[in-house]
Amino acid sequence: MADKMTPLTAEETKWIKKVQKVLNECPSTRMGAYTTGDKDVRLYDKTFDEDIQSIIDNSGGEFGGAVEHLDCDMGRLLFPFHVHSTSS
Repeated sequence: MADKMTPLTAEETKWIKKVQKVLNECPSTRMGAYTTGDKDVRLYDKTFDEDIQSIIDNSGGEFGGAVEHLDCDMGRLLFPFHVHSTSS
């Protein structure tokens, strides 16, 4: 087990700031995102949120399946590392 996290390198810090800057430039207010825990984050049209929730409530389905059913998927972002799907 690691004793302590190694501090970020200057290059890592620069990369994080660069990615955040690009994300902040998103030209849309309708984009939402979710992950099922792979290397990708799925983008969807969040104006469908009520319909997505209704499908989940009425069929016990999952978020991604509801997005697919409603055909409101907007694409994906593929990360170079695993994106964990968690909840607390």
